[in-house]
Amino acid sequence: SHNGAVTGWPGSLAGVAGTLPAGELLSLEARNDSALVWALVLARLRAGDDEGRALAETVLEVAAAAPGSRLNLLLTGGAAITATTWGDTLWYLTRPGGGTVVASEPYDDDPHWREVPDRTLLVAGRTEVQLTPLKEPGDPAPADAFASPKEPRT
Repeated sequence: SHNGAVTGWPGSLAGVAGTLPAGELLSLEARNDSALVWALVLARLRAGDDEGRALAETVLEVAAAAPGSRLNLLLTGGAAITATTWGDTLWYLTRPGGGTVVASEPYDDDPHWREVPDRTLLVAGRTEVQLTPLKEPGDPAPADAFASPKEPRT
């Protein structure tokens, strides 16, 4: 899912959209920012990226092309929840005995809700939550940082 908005849509992502195969662009069921962001994530997953890398690289690529965008993404394969926060709030609650809830805002007054810092990748399993800071586009990055591809996707 995508909670947010791409600044300058659709023109700001024209170059990014051009990295996807034409067939994928033409088969989008909706012509909105969320559908294109999903196509970018899906292309990375199909290329072999894990969920965290796919979300993080997509956020960094879109943020570089459209500064000021709000890009909270959430993806789950059933065993874990992977999410980003970029310009909007994100919270999580790990329950005693297992299970983690991820939400835009706390939905009750449980004191164990934790806010995820802005510009962070969250990976939540049943008992553990890992938070990894995302770098601003253009900032120096560590050697293992998520980096946007420069070549068209196939």
